[in-house]
Amino acid sequence: MDINPETVTPLSLSGNIDFNDSCNLPLNTDTLGLTYIYSLAFSLGLPCNLLSLWGLYQLGRSGGGGCQLVYILNLLLSDLLQLLTLPLWILYLQGAHRWPYGRPACEFVGYVFYVNVYASVVFLCIIALDRCLAIVHPLSSRGVRTVRVAAVLGVAVWTLTFLFCLGGLLPSVFDAERLLCLEQYPVSLRYAHFKIRSLVNYTSARIGVTLHHSPSVSDQGRHKITGILIVITVIFIVVFGPYHLVGGYRFVSLLLTDDPCELERSIFLCYRLCYGLTSLNTLLDPLFYIFLCHDARLELRRSLTPCLGQGHTAPKQVRLSLRGNPDQSDSV
Repeated sequence: MDINPETVTPLSLSGNIDFNDSCNLPLNTDTLGLTYIYSLAFSLGLPCNLLSLWGLYQLGRSGGGGCQLVYILNLLLSDLLQLLTLPLWILYLQGAHRWPYGRPACEFVGYVFYVNVYASVVFLCIIALDRCLAIVHPLSSRGVRTVRVAAVLGVAVWTLTFLFCLGGLLPSVFDAERLLCLEQYPVSLRYAHFKIRSLVNYTSARIGVTLHHSPSVSDQGRHKITGILIVITVIFIVVFGPYHLVGGYRFVSLLLTDDPCELERSIFLCYRLCYGLTSLNTLLDPLFYIFLCHDARLELRRSLTPCLGQGHTAPKQVRLSLRGNPDQSDSV
């Protein structure tokens, strides 16, 4: 059988596809779409997250929030760190996919971006499970639903996420020859395996959150759990769903195809736009989890009334209720 050398993808000794094959992809086709997405996420997400942090700070000062406050703070922290990388990605796109800041900056910014994407997914799941425990098992779960446990769990999530992403993004995400940052065409086999593992973990977490329910819950409790799951589902489907579906197809197919460059060309624009959509979680998280939280809104409004030139504050009984029942303040 004759073998056409142009269709053979050379492999290095480490099992990576040779990076010298650029696949001749039309890299400029994603510039307009991703620039709009990143600009929208940054311009709206940054003030929303900062305002949300201020509201949570005021809620914590009043004695409310409980362990839910810790989880949401971690979620907003991951959103803010991800937001701070977006201006550099916009400049990278406007510079025709050429990273001018060197390898260390590329590796650091790319690592921060990915760590916070996956940390966001984990904290979304934890927030949903915490709310379900508070409603389904309010008494038996008190031992694990404490601020100390939440703080330890937050540290564990960050540590495991750092290690998980470290194994996938190293030894490098920078192509010194073409100055590509966090882009490989065709992708390395090692990175493809990493993305497939992250897809499996994402799907498992999503299914676990959806199936967490109890038939013994009252109608009011069931409505609260349903609302929480709807919020989680909207974020996962709208923001993370397209990227994981298209990415799953891409990385699995790359392990099976004999012509990876043809596959990369056919899916490039769709994959890149879905990849960009994941940054919109930085905009949706504060809208869903802070502005839909009744007592957080009250505290935020009370703290901003002097700035707005209004002399009244939140009713005294509201502030007392926040001190007396921490779990009440973080219900959605």
